[in-house]
Amino acid sequence: MAKPVRQTKRRDQLADELARAIFNQDTRAAGRVLSLIDDRDPLAKAVLKRLYARTGRAHIVGFTGSAGSGKSTLIGRVTAELRSRQKQVGILTIDPTSPFTRGALLGDRIRMRDHFLDQGVFIRSLATRGSQGGLSGCIHEAAQLLDAMGKEYILIETIGIGQDQVDIARIAHTVVVLVTPESGDEIQGMKAGILEVADLLVINKTDLPGAEELYAMLAHLLDNRGVRIFKTSALSNQGIAALVDGIEKHRSGLLASGDQQQKASEISRNQLLALIRDELMLKLRGKTSKSNIDQWAQKIAERKSDPYTAAEVILGELGF
Repeated sequence: MAKPVRQTKRRDQLADELARAIFNQDTRAAGRVLSLIDDRDPLAKAVLKRLYARTGRAHIVGFTGSAGSGKSTLIGRVTAELRSRQKQVGILTIDPTSPFTRGALLGDRIRMRDHFLDQGVFIRSLATRGSQGGLSGCIHEAAQLLDAMGKEYILIETIGIGQDQVDIARIAHTVVVLVTPESGDEIQGMKAGILEVADLLVINKTDLPGAEELYAMLAHLLDNRGVRIFKTSALSNQGIAALVDGIEKHRSGLLASGDQQQKASEISRNQLLALIRDELMLKLRGKTSKSNIDQWAQKIAERKSDPYTAAEVILGELGF
């Protein structure tokens, strides 16, 4: 019994040390805890518990858009503009998971190299690890860590666009959707999906032909919805200051109307449900063997049973 007690005491001491270091904006400690979060190490939960009371101050901005829409370049430009306004910035880029290493395929050093040496910017790539909606399963925890670290704006980049990408609205206070003149034919199909969660819409690459026509189409589609449309060219650094003004105005509007608190409650609810789901899955895996699941799956595939009955039986065996 003595050994577990010593281990618990040592873990608590280490969690205290890491939490203090993060409060002091220690980037190495933050990187270590983010790795622990990504690995689902129990020490990460101990640190996050200590950090939580100091969170809730950062404004989280989600950027989503199709591959090639210029999300990374735009986020780099937005970061530069926020830094010129003396804002502390955290960047979380969500990358596809490598099937070999289970890590992010694209590294943060490659993504935002212009800001890598800036002490006011913290950048981290997170792997999706198969989670839905293009978001990493640990995105809530990663954002809260950067929040506790003192980052005023946390910018999250998703891997792409599509119906599943609406999940960005489950964590971001402001959702920025990027489109380009090349994506004009996709707009009608997007209307029922990602456009429905957009707080700000950005037409990027406005130096390409068709930008004005796309603006007119979007203005018609979004009429009376209150979604502001911005024109940018991230490559030539055009329209960035106006976009940052729009982000700050959206944040001010949320605070003035009280919607920020409502949004915070929604985000907290989403995180709580995600944590409960994760814990239940861990307990399920611990009490139900893979062979039992496989046997049920085979019965379902052969139509000897159905998935509803199988789920009821398995959950019943677990006491649910």
